[in-house]
Amino acid sequence: MSTVRLGVLGAARILQNAVVTPAASVPEIEVTAIAARDRSRAQEMAERDGIPRVLDDYDALLADPDVDAVYVPTPAALHGVWMLRAIAAGKHVLCEKPFTANADEAEDVAAAAAGSGLVVMEAFHSQHHPSWARLRELLAEGAIGDVVSAEADFCVEIADRSDIRWQESMGGGALMDLGVYPLRFLTHVLGAPTVRSAEAVEVDGVDASIVVHLDLPGGVDGTVRASMVQAEDHQVRARITGTAGTITVEAPYAPQNGGRILVERDGETREEPVDPTGSYVWMLRSFADAVLRGGDPVSGTTQAVAAMRLVDDAYRAAGMAPRQPAPLR
Repeated sequence: MSTVRLGVLGAARILQNAVVTPAASVPEIEVTAIAARDRSRAQEMAERDGIPRVLDDYDALLADPDVDAVYVPTPAALHGVWMLRAIAAGKHVLCEKPFTANADEAEDVAAAAAGSGLVVMEAFHSQHHPSWARLRELLAEGAIGDVVSAEADFCVEIADRSDIRWQESMGGGALMDLGVYPLRFLTHVLGAPTVRSAEAVEVDGVDASIVVHLDLPGGVDGTVRASMVQAEDHQVRARITGTAGTITVEAPYAPQNGGRILVERDGETREEPVDPTGSYVWMLRSFADAVLRGGDPVSGTTQAVAAMRLVDDAYRAAGMAPRQPAPLR
C-alpha cells in the first residue's frame, strides 16, 4: 500500500479544513469516500470537495474494501461507538478531538485497538506542528531559566446556542471543544499534570466557561482557561514564566495562523521562527507514516486516554459530571 484511502464518516463542517485541503499537500493520503446520515449533505460536500464516492450510510463505508482508514468528525458523544465499529471492520482510524466522551470510553477504544495492527489516532493537529517541539527544546536549553508557572487559554465566543458544542448530550462544553487544546499544550510542553481545582460557569448542563488549576512536574503551577461566551479579552495564547524570563506563544493551537513564539529575557525579546506549514498537514503526514511505515502516531491512544482522564478530573473538580456517550439513533 503506497497511499491511505480515507473514508469520511459524516458531513461535518470541519472536513474541508481538517482533511480535504491539507490532503492536497500529502500525496500519501487520498480522500476517496464519504457517508452521512443525510445523503444529500454528503453528496453536496463530495461535489464541493472533489470526493469521488458517496456511500449510503456509515455501515456501507465501513464495509467498503476500497477504504483503508476512516476519519471520524461526528459529535464527540458518538466518537467512541464509531471508532469501535471501525476497528471491528479492520479500518485505521483518525478521530477528531476530543477522543471520546470520557476516559472510560477512551480506555475501551484503546483496548480494542491494542493488538489489532491498526493505527487509531486522535486528530490533535496542533501537537504535530514542529513549533510545539521547539518549545520543549527552548525550555530544555534553559531559555527562560527554571519554569515557575504556565498558563494557556482558548476563549472564543460560540454565539449560536443551537450549535452541538452547547449540547450536553452531544459531548458539548468549553472544556471538551476548546479546553482540550490548552490542556494538551501544557502536557506536551511541560509534562503530565494533575488537576488541583477547577471552576466552571454552567449553562444548560454544559460549561460555558471553565478555569482549571494544574500541578505540573517540577512544582510548576499551571492554569487553563476555556470559554465559549463573550468576554472583553478573548484569548488564544499561552505564556510560560521562568526564573530568568518568559515565553509568550500567540496562536499556539494553529501556528500557521499568525503564530508567534516570543522569548523575553534580560530586557530583550527575540522571536523564534514558526513553520508556516499547516498543522493539519503535519497531522496527516504523521497519520500516513504510522499507517504505511509503522511510525509514531504522536497523538495515539495512550495520549488520548491520558487527555480524557484530565478532562474527567477537571469536570469533577468543577462539580460537574464527565460527559457520557450518546446512544445511536
